[in-house]
Amino acid sequence: MPRWPYLLCFLLICGLAQAQSLYLHSPQGPLRGGVNEALGVGYFLGIPYAQAERWKAPLPASGWTAVREARYFGNACPQRGVFTTRLGGYLPPQSEDCLNLNVWMPLAAPPAGGWSVMVWIHGGSFTGGGSGEPVYDGSRLAAGGAVVVSLNYRLGPLGWLTLPALQAEDPQGSVGNYGLLDQLEALRWVQRNIRAFGGNPQNVTVFGQSAGGMSVCDLLASPKSGGLIHKAIVMSGGCTFVRKLEEDFTFGAEWAQAMGCPGADLACLRQVPLSQMYPPEGSVLANVVQRVEAGGFERSPWKPHLDGAVLDKVPLQALKEGRAAGIPLLAGGTQQELWGELLSAPGDWTSFEVRAEKVLAGKGKAARALYQRLYPERPREAWAYFQTERTLLCPSLEAARVQGEWALSYGYLVSYRSSVFPDLGSFHGIELPLLFGTQNTWPAQAIFLSAQAYEDSLPISRELQRRWLEFARVGEPGWLPYDSGKLLEMGSELKITDNPYQERCGLFR
Repeated sequence: MPRWPYLLCFLLICGLAQAQSLYLHSPQGPLRGGVNEALGVGYFLGIPYAQAERWKAPLPASGWTAVREARYFGNACPQRGVFTTRLGGYLPPQSEDCLNLNVWMPLAAPPAGGWSVMVWIHGGSFTGGGSGEPVYDGSRLAAGGAVVVSLNYRLGPLGWLTLPALQAEDPQGSVGNYGLLDQLEALRWVQRNIRAFGGNPQNVTVFGQSAGGMSVCDLLASPKSGGLIHKAIVMSGGCTFVRKLEEDFTFGAEWAQAMGCPGADLACLRQVPLSQMYPPEGSVLANVVQRVEAGGFERSPWKPHLDGAVLDKVPLQALKEGRAAGIPLLAGGTQQELWGELLSAPGDWTSFEVRAEKVLAGKGKAARALYQRLYPERPREAWAYFQTERTLLCPSLEAARVQGEWALSYGYLVSYRSSVFPDLGSFHGIELPLLFGTQNTWPAQAIFLSAQAYEDSLPISRELQRRWLEFARVGEPGWLPYDSGKLLEMGSELKITDNPYQERCGLFR
């Protein structure tokens, strides 16, 4: 496609920019965005991409004719909060009208075909978080030469409830995947609209961390995602975190009862106020709901489901069978994802083996032998590594291993520690402010409190951004594929290292 249409669009935008405002005519209608002059980036926030009734598939958002304000984040989806918000992190006001997204774009003429597009899916255990969290600001990635999109999707019971009655009323028999349907609709929005922002709809990279990384796996595996994704990045996620309908239909009925809707009455459930559905922590109702939802993240029913329509196979199996053939993948995690396990870790190897057997039936002895060899005299530390690798790190690397049969696939490891709080280790999510260049946002700011810690982080942050941007642009981040036995390690510097996890990850396979 000739370059001049993009250049013309760019000149028109610049000609209309005034007083920190940026005007753009999207296929939906005209938008008024903002300008980050220091970085040479324009942004449009809170753009509605879909609308949805409770437990219904989303429909594309309607258009508008008057200029729409897009300088502020839209509503967050209803939730009971995540760790960052409990530490005082910002989250926009919550509303069921929350299916909005944000776009950051370079204020420069796009290359031929348009900028590569990076679509971010936030984490939060499928129950919390939002695209408006300051740590996810896409300005610095966009300044590196990409159009960056972030999106909200339905969370908790509004995103993942399963009931036979809900399945029966859906034309395709889909149920329990409303949040995933939202993500798919956002990707369709990208296909329809992103050229107006200078992006290339034929070069879309989906990337996400934690539940967002798991969502990337689900999207790759979904039969509904054809043509929507061209590259993918799984950060501290994995491709096995899905639920079966039969194990959650009973739970759904119990949850409906707790909401005061016996018999899982849909009309009743659709009238339940959000304050009841997402009760404040510590309230009597919250304790009731917590008992219904008990079991921790691994057993939580608030996850994507194998409904036979949106997801017809465990994503890892779908990848093994070539469902995402030809889509380059970058995957990895942090060295100490679950370092908090130290607080309750077993103090001896016999207890280690007993606990390992509970989560790895038939492999308790093998796990003890392996980790005792790796961490002699340190059973507590070994348990924290065991949980890290079993739960998040190895599932992410396994996605890279499996996808390597069908496309270029790369692995990475985060070993970076805060020099301010080194005892926290390379905890779950520590790389996010480095990737987005948002070290000065709260609560990420806490781990870069000293001037030296912040200065030391800058070259790592810039190099990490460069690698992710290069992968999004051409599908190769600058190191050897996963099957070479090499990983990119992000510590006090970025370096290529031998993969130390092949034996350990084999234990969990």
